Amino acid sequence: MLRSPAHKKKETAKKRAETPPMTKGNMQVRVVSLAVLIAAVFAVLGARLWYLQVLTGEEYDVMAQNSGTLTVKDPAQRGVIYDRDGEILANNVPGLNVTVIPNEIQRGRTVAEARKKVGELAEVLGADPKSVQQRYDVAIDLGAAYSPILVKENADQSAVTYISERTEEFGGVQVNDDWVRSYPEGNLASHVLGYTGAISEDQLKLDDFEGLSHDTIIGQSGIESYYEETLRGEVGWQKYDVDVLGRIVPEGARLNSTSEFVDENGTPIESNPTEELPDHVKEPEPGDNLRLTIDVDLQRVVEKELEAALDRTRAEGYEGRGGAVVAMDPETGEVLALASRPDFDPQLFVGGISGTEEFEEYQYLSSEGSGDPFTNRAVVGGQPGASTFKIFTGLAGMAAGVIDAYTIVNDNVAMNGAGCWVPSSVSASPCYRSWRQNSPNYQYLGNHGPQSLSEAIADSNDIFFYQVADWIWNQTGDKDWLPKYYEKWGFGKLTGIDIGGETEGRIPTEAGEKELYKALHGSAEGAYWSVGDWINLSIGQGDLLVSPIQMARAYSALYNGGTLVTPHVGKDITDQSGKVVAEISPEPAGQVDADQHQIDTVVEGFRGVTAKKGTAETIFEGSELPTIGKSGTGELPTGDFVNWFAGWTENQDEPLVVVTMIEGGGAFQTGSEMTAGPAVRHVLEAYYGVEQSSEDPHPTNTPPIEPADRQATEAPTATTSAE
Repeated sequence: MLRSPAHKKKETAKKRAETPPMTKGNMQVRVVSLAVLIAAVFAVLGARLWYLQVLTGEEYDVMAQNSGTLTVKDPAQRGVIYDRDGEILANNVPGLNVTVIPNEIQRGRTVAEARKKVGELAEVLGADPKSVQQRYDVAIDLGAAYSPILVKENADQSAVTYISERTEEFGGVQVNDDWVRSYPEGNLASHVLGYTGAISEDQLKLDDFEGLSHDTIIGQSGIESYYEETLRGEVGWQKYDVDVLGRIVPEGARLNSTSEFVDENGTPIESNPTEELPDHVKEPEPGDNLRLTIDVDLQRVVEKELEAALDRTRAEGYEGRGGAVVAMDPETGEVLALASRPDFDPQLFVGGISGTEEFEEYQYLSSEGSGDPFTNRAVVGGQPGASTFKIFTGLAGMAAGVIDAYTIVNDNVAMNGAGCWVPSSVSASPCYRSWRQNSPNYQYLGNHGPQSLSEAIADSNDIFFYQVADWIWNQTGDKDWLPKYYEKWGFGKLTGIDIGGETEGRIPTEAGEKELYKALHGSAEGAYWSVGDWINLSIGQGDLLVSPIQMARAYSALYNGGTLVTPHVGKDITDQSGKVVAEISPEPAGQVDADQHQIDTVVEGFRGVTAKKGTAETIFEGSELPTIGKSGTGELPTGDFVNWFAGWTENQDEPLVVVTMIEGGGAFQTGSEMTAGPAVRHVLEAYYGVEQSSEDPHPTNTPPIEPADRQATEAPTATTSAE
C-alpha cells in the first residue's frame, strides 16, 4: 500500500520522540574523555619544548648564533684604455650591479616558477628576460646554483629601490657597488674599442674563461675582447660569519639572552666587521691599463673624411652603404687611425639593452637596412681589390721575367677587329676591354696606346695587366702560380691585427674554385679554371676578396722595401702606477722577395697617378704635398661598385700609408676619384699640418693637426677611473 509523504513525516517524528535523553553518567564520560585528550596534547607539547630548550637548546643556540657565511664581492676596476698621447678612450664609473642567487630565488618554488620569477626580476630592472633566464638555466645545469648570476649591470636607482623593498618576493637578490664601463668619446673609434657585456653561457664553457662567475663582465669585441685578460683584473671578496638575522658575528663571539655579542666568558664585545683575519679578505686586483697606437686627433679627421666621402657618393645617386679608412705607419705597423662605417656607440651595451629608446636603437642597428654597423669593414676581407690591386700583377710579371720596367704593351695593336683583347692561349674567349674602351667618353679618350708598366699604372691600363697574366700563364705549368704570388704580399691571409673579427679574404685558386663551385651547385663537376680566371685576377676582379688592412699592409711593404709588418693598435701595457709592464711590438710576418728596382718602377707609376694627365690628377689639384698612390673602382656581383684609393706622401720624416674603401660607390668620374681619393688627400694634409687648398675640388674644411699634437708621449700615469 502506498503511503503519503505526510504519513511518512509523522512516523519520523515519532521515532525521534522515542530517542532516550542523555543521562548524567554519559555526560561525565564525555567530559572526562575530552579532558584526557587535552591533557595528552599539552603533555606532548611540553615534552617537545623541554627537548628543544633543555636537551638541544645549546645546539640550536649555536646554530642561531652562527648560521652561515656571507661573501661580499669586492669589484676590480677594468683597465683604462688610452690613445697614444694619454687621452682616455675607455674608463670606469661607479654603478650598481644586481645579481641573484638561483638557489635562493628557487626556495619554495618549482624550477619553472623560479625561472618565471627571474624573468620578472629582469623586466623590473630593464634587463633582457631571455638572456637572464638563459644564464639562470646554465647555472642550474652546471651545478652553480649557489653562485650569483648577473641580472642587470648599471641598474637604475629607482628600480633597485623597488627590488630592495620586496625581498620576500625576490629572494637571493644582491645589489653590489661596482664599476661600469664608460666611453667618453661616444662613437669615436668604436670598431677599434669594441664593447663589454655579461659573459654568455657559451663563453663560460671556454678555457679562456674558466673559473669566472656568472656575473662577470667581459670584452665582447674589438680591443676590449682581444686584450680581455690584460684589462679584466681579478675580483676580491670579504667573507663574514653571520647569524640568522644576517648580522656579522665577530670572531669567537656568541649571543647572550639579551641578543648581545659576548665572548666565551660572557663579556659583551662590539662587532667590527672591518677587522677581519687575513684569510677572510682578498683584495681586488685592478686590470692593467692599455695604451693604443691610435692618435685621437687623426682618428677624428679620418672619421669626418669617411663620412664626407659617403656623403659625396650619395649626392651622386649611389647607395654608399659603408666604407673604411686605415692610416698606418708603414715602418712599424702601428695603426694611427682606423674607422668603419656605419658605426655604433659602445655605451649602448653597458648595462645591457634596456628601455624603449635603447631597444629601438638596437633593433635598427641589427636590421637589414642598417648596413651592418657591427661589421668592421677595415679588417673584413669582403671586396674586390680593383685597380689598386693591379700593381701586384705588374710585380708578378717582373718576378716571372715576362716583363721588365721597359716592356711596352700597345693596346692599339693588341685589340682585334671587334675592339677586344683576347688571350693568346685560347681560341674562344670573352671580349676583354680596358676602362677607356668601356667609358662613355671613349670617343674623346681613345685607346691607351703603347705604355710601359709605370705608364700603365698611371693610366690604369687594364689591357697591360691582362697581357702580363696571359704571358705568365703560357710560360708556367703551375696554374696557381699567380695566386701564390699575390699571397706573398699578404693577400688571402690574416694580417694578425690585434682586433677581433678579422677575416682572411680570398685569393682564388684552382682547388678553391672547385670548392666554391661545389658549395654553390652541390658538385664540383663543371668547375672550370683557366687563363680567364687569371685575367680577372690581374685587375683585382673575379672571386678576389681583400680588406683595407691587407691593402694597407701590402702598400706599406712597397714603401719599406718588402717587409710585411704586422698591423697593431696596441702600443704598451702599464700597471696602476703607470709603469710599463709590456711593450706591444709584434714581429713582421715576413719579407717579400721583391727587387728594389721593381718596387721603384711601381712607385714611379704611383707618381704618375697623381701627376698631370694621371687618373687621379684632379683629386690632388692645388695640394702642397707630394702625395702618390693608386685609385681603383671595382665592380661587385650586385652590379654596383667599390671605390679604393691607397697612397702616401713622399719625403716625410713620419711616414703614413692611408687606404680608403667606399662600398656602393660610383664608376668612372663618380668613382674613386670623387669618393675615396679626396679622403686620402685630406687625411694626409691634416696629419702633416697643411691647410686645404682653395683649388681643392672636394673641400671639407678639415683643420690641420698641429705637429705638437701628434707627437707620441711616454706612457700615461695612472688616473682614477671615474676621472
